[in-house]
Amino acid sequence: MGSKHLTDKLRAKLEKEEIKVKANNVRYTVTHLNEKGKVLGREWYKGFVAVSGKRLILVSDGVKFLNIKKSDQRFTAAKFVEENVACLEVRYFKEPDSERSLVFHIYTDKVNKLLKHIDKL
Repeated sequence: MGSKHLTDKLRAKLEKEEIKVKANNVRYTVTHLNEKGKVLGREWYKGFVAVSGKRLILVSDGVKFLNIKKSDQRFTAAKFVEENVACLEVRYFKEPDSERSLVFHIYTDKVNKLLKHIDKL
């Protein structure tokens, strides 16, 4: 599971959790929205996305942008949308009681596989 985006510690953890689907060097955006849905900022990244038996993870250069488990309140509140064939949208609140939200647009040809395994979590 070679990826310059993963730390050795995270790589070892994910290998134990059995990776169901992964994609390396995917492009994605992180959009910050206020409570009214107004865009506060958007950044572009390149990174690694995976669904293991326990979590959805999105990492860039060792920084975890998404690391949510099925048991996490943010996971149950998150919306996973196939915006188009090559884009997975993940919309969730950064903190459970926060009005501010984050929207991730992950560009990969593995959208269907990611959604299939997210549904099984």
